[in-house]
Amino acid sequence: MVKKFVEKNALSLFFIICYSGMIVAVLIQVLFKISSFTPENFNLFGFILWIFQAFNPTIAALFITGIIHGRDGIKHLFRGFLKYRVGFFWYFAAFLLILAPLALAIFYTLFTGAWKGITFNASFPLFIATLLFSIFSGPLSEEMGWRGFALPRIESRFSALVSSLLLGFLWFLWHIPLYFVPDSSQMGIPPYIYIALVISISILMTWAYNNTEGSLLITFLFHFCFNYGTVLIINQLKLIPTIVYYIGGSIMIGIYIIVVISYSGIQKFSKKPDEVMPFKKTSK
Repeated sequence: MVKKFVEKNALSLFFIICYSGMIVAVLIQVLFKISSFTPENFNLFGFILWIFQAFNPTIAALFITGIIHGRDGIKHLFRGFLKYRVGFFWYFAAFLLILAPLALAIFYTLFTGAWKGITFNASFPLFIATLLFSIFSGPLSEEMGWRGFALPRIESRFSALVSSLLLGFLWFLWHIPLYFVPDSSQMGIPPYIYIALVISISILMTWAYNNTEGSLLITFLFHFCFNYGTVLIINQLKLIPTIVYYIGGSIMIGIYIIVVISYSGIQKFSKKPDEVMPFKKTSK
């Protein structure tokens, strides 16, 4: 009885758990004035809330999958991180999200005469802490939920483009409560820019996911490079003003998406046969 209900409403329950968990965590943080956990500011209660917030999509995915498919289903989710034999191209495509903005930033400073060489504005311990934070805060903590669990279910009904737009919007909504936390990283990014960035990376990660037979390792790298590129260029290297980075980065990622869609089409973002897609279309 419970299993049938969960299986029938798996996607809805997933988002209910994700949104509820995030809202509860943010309410606790705001009401009790708990500082956000960051590499520069470690505090126990903030760390506990961060774990709950960051891993909420993964917790929801594992919980629902466990009810429906048991241990085998959970193993299947984790196997997504073991799919590393996908070809060099996909690793390059991920790191392009760091390399392209970095090249833009260096060109900007040279063109404007603001070039003062590359200075790394972080101690080695802080660099390592920030790197680990960038790995766990989003890429490792969320991908099993968004791409491993939700995306195949959405793509079973819609085209890759529509699925990416829908998941990107729902993903953005999940982040909205963080705008009510005064010291959250979200506060420095206007919502209209943030939603454009989230939907854009959602499109690129669907493309990568579909063409690597559901490799969560590759979507993890896309997510990490997208996040850490901002930290590296703006905070650690301080190469260009934040607004220039977001405008230039938005143009570049827009070109990236146009190239992807022009080559791969909107239905699957792939020219591979349906049999190797990481989702199965449901009959209408």
